Amino acid sequence: MRIVVTGMGVISPIGSSVDQFWSSAVNGQGGIRKITCFDASGHRSRIAGEISDFDPKSFLSGKQIEQTDRFTQLALYAAKEALNDAGDLSGYPARRLAVSLGSGMGGFSTFESSAIRKLQHKSVPPFTVPRTMANSAAAWIAAQYGLKGANLTCSTACSSAANAIGTALDLLRTGRADAVVTGGAEACVLPLTISGFEALHALSTGFNDDPEQASRPFAIGRDGFVMGEGAGILVLEKEQDAIQRGAKIYAEIAGYGCTCDAAHIVAPDIDGQVAAMQAAIEDAHITPDAVDYINAHATSTPLGDIVETRAIKQLFGDHAYTLAISATKSLVGHTIGASAALGSIATIMTLSTGTIHPTINLATPDPECDLNYAPNTALHKAVRIGLCNAFGFGGNNATLVFKTY
Repeated sequence: MRIVVTGMGVISPIGSSVDQFWSSAVNGQGGIRKITCFDASGHRSRIAGEISDFDPKSFLSGKQIEQTDRFTQLALYAAKEALNDAGDLSGYPARRLAVSLGSGMGGFSTFESSAIRKLQHKSVPPFTVPRTMANSAAAWIAAQYGLKGANLTCSTACSSAANAIGTALDLLRTGRADAVVTGGAEACVLPLTISGFEALHALSTGFNDDPEQASRPFAIGRDGFVMGEGAGILVLEKEQDAIQRGAKIYAEIAGYGCTCDAAHIVAPDIDGQVAAMQAAIEDAHITPDAVDYINAHATSTPLGDIVETRAIKQLFGDHAYTLAISATKSLVGHTIGASAALGSIATIMTLSTGTIHPTINLATPDPECDLNYAPNTALHKAVRIGLCNAFGFGGNNATLVFKTY
C-alpha cells in the first residue's frame, strides 16, 4: 500500500503559502529579524523568525479568535490552505477522516499571559485551559472541517511534527483512517520561552545587530538556534483512493523511523539519530545509497550540527559525500514542534521541482561539518528520494522518507 501527499499548506516567516514559502527558500531569502511582538530589549537573544503579517481576522470570527491561542490560529490557517489544495474529501465518511498534529509547546502564549494576570491578582480568561492544551489545534481543525476520526497530538519537542506525520502514515497503513490531516504548529516567540532557552544557552546571542546572519547551520561561528514560529500541514491518503477522486499527488511518503536516545534530556546522541534514519530507510524498503537528499534537523547549535553530520557519515559511509543536504532552519529559525512539517514541505518541493534550497549564511563551514549542505545558492539536481530529520529534547529522534511520484 502506497501513501501519498495530496495537499499542503504553510505559514512561516518566509511565506504564507507554499508557493511563497518555496520561492523565498530557493532564493535564499531568510525571515530572521529583530523581535517586534514584545519588548525584547532586556533579553540576550533579541531576534526571531516572526510571522509579522498574520491576521487571524481574515479567516476566523472574533469568537474563534478569543477561544484560540496563536499556535492554533497558525495551524488553522495552514490546514485551510492544505485542505483547499487537496480538494474535495466529501467522498470519505467523516469517521474515516483523522487529524494527527505535532506541537512541542502548545498554547504557551496563553499560558504565559494568563500566568501574568494571575500573579497580578487579575482574573484569567475563561478559555485559558482550552487555549493552552497541546491538543487544541488538532481539535479545532477537526471541528472546523467535520473530521470525526482519530484526533491525535504528538508532543515530542522538536520532533513533534515528524512523529505526528509518521503516526498519520501508520493510521493509513493500518486501515484506521482513509485520509489524515497532519503536520505541526508552534508559536513560541515569547518572553518566557526566550528566557528559558537563554538559560540553557541554546539561543544565538551574538547576532542581535545582524539578525539575518544569526541562523547559520554548519557554519563556523554559529552560536545557537534562533526561535521561529509557524505551521505546516499535509493531507495524506492511500494512493488508490487519491487516484480515484482525481487528486493531485505531490509525493509518496514511504518510511518513518522513531527512536529515543535514553541518554540525556537535552544533549543529542549519535546512535539514536543513526537508528532513526536507519529505521525510516528500512521502513521504506530502500537502501541508504538510494537516498539523494536530506532535509537536516540542523538547528545551528555548536554541538547539534556536528553530531548530525557524524550520524549521516556513520550511516551513509562514502555516499554521505554525494548526498545533497540543506537546512530549512537557516531561513526560518527553529520552529520547534512545527519544524519537521516545514522541512517535509521543503523536501516534497525538492522532489517535485528538482531544486534544493540553499543553507544560507554558510560562508565558512565548520571543519567538522564537511558535507554538501547546498551553501548559499540553490542546487538543481534530480532527487528521487529525500529524508527529513527531526531530533528533539528528551532524546526523541524521528526521520521521514519521501519519494517522487
